[in-house]
Amino acid sequence: MNISSEQLKTLLNHRGYGVGEQDPDKVQTLIIGNESGIGNASNVEEYLKHLEGKDFIKKRNSEHGRIHSPFLQFISRIVQALENKSGKWFAAKYQCDVWEEIVNNHFYSETAQLVDVRPLPRPNESVWPFENIQEGKYLNGFNNLQSKDEFVQELINQKVYAIQEQIRSYKNLKHIIAPGAATMKKKFLELVFPEMKFSAIEVKTSKKTMTYYLGETGKIKIIVCPFFDSKNGIGYEGLERVFELLK
Repeated sequence: MNISSEQLKTLLNHRGYGVGEQDPDKVQTLIIGNESGIGNASNVEEYLKHLEGKDFIKKRNSEHGRIHSPFLQFISRIVQALENKSGKWFAAKYQCDVWEEIVNNHFYSETAQLVDVRPLPRPNESVWPFENIQEGKYLNGFNNLQSKDEFVQELINQKVYAIQEQIRSYKNLKHIIAPGAATMKKKFLELVFPEMKFSAIEVKTSKKTMTYYLGETGKIKIIVCPFFDSKNGIGYEGLERVFELLK
């Protein structure tokens, strides 16, 4: 497909999924992902039509299907723990007394919003549906958050500005969590908050040692960490460490 300037504008200003579209004052936790998939849409054109109609946003924000994605299950765990709900939120499935709440509750819960750095959605990472945008220049630009290509650099600038405006609308925001692609996410958040400096800390679990980046601006605490996953990512112990650092 050839994506139009109006479609690009829609995607750059898409606020992600959660309560923030209708109730920004409820948002306390912002999750920064990499890029959006197209969900249940059959193609990007259908996805865009849904985005341009508010009914889709309301539908996506109110769905309560069972969560199968480990990444989304991690979000469910950390957000519900931050909401001070009781339970063993960081235990493995066979030890977890709140497993059904983790996989059955909406992964944004009532106080969280998920938004992505890269604005162009695609069905999966092996597909590039945009004929009038060069995949390599786009991905390299967003991986490094700078590009010699003026068009890509402008996309980066506009996405940073859109996230800044979105964050300003969340009067009760307390936490920003950016899992995965830690070097890129750290740099992205430094562009969003140019006055803020991150500190690196070493986090040790029973399986590995990892680097987390911590920042604070006003009343917002920020953590950038490796990917949310139990096998190759931070694991349940690493997720609990995120919780402890935020609390």
